[in-house]
Amino acid sequence: MKKLRIARVVAFTLVLTGASNLYAGDAARSAAALPLGVKAVWDLSKAYRETTPTREQICINGLWLWQPAEAESDRVPAENWGCFKVPGCWPGITDYMQKDSQTVYAHPNWSNRRLRDVTAAWYERQIAIPAHWAGRRIAVRIEYLNSYAVVYMDGKKAGETQFPGGDVDLTSMCRPGGTHRLSLFVVAMPLKGVMLSYTDSASAREVKGSVARRGLCGDVYLVSTPSGPHIADVKVDTSVRRRQFTFNTAVEGLASDGRYALRARIVKDGRSIKEFATEAFGQSDLTEGRIAFTREWMPDKLWDIHTPQNKYDLEVSLLDAGNGVLDTSWMVPFGFREFWIEGRDFYLNGTRIFLSAVPLDNAQVGAALANYEAARESLERLKSFGINFVYTHNYGCEPGSHLSFAEVLGAADDIGMLVALSQPHFSHYDWQASGADVNNGYARHAEFYVRAAQNHPSVVAYSMSHNATGYSEDMNPDMIDGIQDGRDTWALRNAKTALRAEAIVKQLDPGRIVYHHASGNLGSMHPINFYPNFVPIQEMSDWFEHWATQGVKPVFLCEYGAPFTWDWTMYRGWYKEKREFGSAAVPWEFCLAEWNAQLFGDKAFQISEPEKANLRWEAKQFRAGNLWHR
Repeated sequence: MKKLRIARVVAFTLVLTGASNLYAGDAARSAAALPLGVKAVWDLSKAYRETTPTREQICINGLWLWQPAEAESDRVPAENWGCFKVPGCWPGITDYMQKDSQTVYAHPNWSNRRLRDVTAAWYERQIAIPAHWAGRRIAVRIEYLNSYAVVYMDGKKAGETQFPGGDVDLTSMCRPGGTHRLSLFVVAMPLKGVMLSYTDSASAREVKGSVARRGLCGDVYLVSTPSGPHIADVKVDTSVRRRQFTFNTAVEGLASDGRYALRARIVKDGRSIKEFATEAFGQSDLTEGRIAFTREWMPDKLWDIHTPQNKYDLEVSLLDAGNGVLDTSWMVPFGFREFWIEGRDFYLNGTRIFLSAVPLDNAQVGAALANYEAARESLERLKSFGINFVYTHNYGCEPGSHLSFAEVLGAADDIGMLVALSQPHFSHYDWQASGADVNNGYARHAEFYVRAAQNHPSVVAYSMSHNATGYSEDMNPDMIDGIQDGRDTWALRNAKTALRAEAIVKQLDPGRIVYHHASGNLGSMHPINFYPNFVPIQEMSDWFEHWATQGVKPVFLCEYGAPFTWDWTMYRGWYKEKREFGSAAVPWEFCLAEWNAQLFGDKAFQISEPEKANLRWEAKQFRAGNLWHR
């Protein structure tokens, strides 16, 4: 994963020199002075790049000109520029999860502005188009965007793109061998505004709503690809049970009467170890723009949680009828492995595996933890004490819910951590209209997340429908079996919609397991938010006896708290016939000794001075008739 790692290092490391004017020779576009030792480096010869015989992409991360804007802006500003790093979310919004880690170098004219209130901003930098890109399609690629961007070249509008990311074609507006000014106007808008922006971008900018992580939140590239027939996507599928390898390729720009073929080459440590060639095909042979070929092949060494070094690269070339190369894809890293469910058990490469899972927050916390090195440190630490499975902790995929996952997934591949990547939440989309499954936006967004995950061997599952399809008996030990569910009308309605969303994801990626977080018996397994409250040890030990003898599918404790912090109190989720959870104002009465006595016996009642202070404080609240937050 060296290529990903280099790209992200560029993204999060300042070059230490010194300068004050980012546009040398262009006084009208001067920016606020940068501190001594900080300089924006826009020399593309020093940038990370990936090249094939027919295409090239150059990372343009780094320090850009930046300034806050109003949502109705439509003219690139010439003054008042400060600087900010790409990628990274705009500072100012912090909480228990999200932390600022990047510096805004402000212009004096807006240095006192409250950045947490900024909903739109301008970005700008110079780009030099390589001369050898002549004749190619040229685009700017935004890997992850919160939430809407208008792209300008030399002050003229080139196009726009929306959350979660995409390309804007620059071909007609730039000159290979020339230098241009690339400007982006970015608006942080909620999902409702994003959906509206496809038809009415002006009205979309007026939609109000919270977006926590705003701006260019993933790598940004200049990309050149063939202007004619070309490869748009390559997906790798591997099967240990069938000893088969499938490459599923999206191709675009084919002539209606043309005949084409694909050539696939598998590379290990720079050495070609296997090649495949397909039979000829035409445009009519494509299914939704894609064509898949399966071949008998399995390497001697598999990717596994203990052997993550067993990775390969796949290169796919599109050939014309005379075997001339029309396009060659980027190298696609992959690992040969298979993860499946058999009865009550999970299997990885034929060996039964027990999942020990926690949520992973790196892509939610901020840029300091979403880079490769930080993600790897987090995953290695988790692995060191027995965790072998993580799920990304965004319980939906609305604009602002996370930063790019590219480096997190690359780190998981490299250390052997299994991952469930969250898919968009069905509840954020309208399913009532005719054709909603195709037209409500869910399929478009789900495809983005599938494409982000599809070639990472660490990603073995997709998690969905977080906390929206469960029911009151989903923890009942006599009903955890994959047969019973006990849903009420509300839960049945949600489950039906969740399964519609699942069908969309499964069509995009049939090879990965899909589960519904905290759903109880739904789909492939029985996932539970398992918080059993004050349960005696023997009852806890017997909790899964019925499942172990009668169950027909896996049970997955996707959230686990036994005991949980709140279990040391008398509050059990209900107070005066009202149910709340951690945010409740109730008598959070400590019962530390009562809980701990089952483990420590009489010595649990030998309370400490802090515990005495707590008891006196609680008694005072009771006498006053007060309630309190935990």
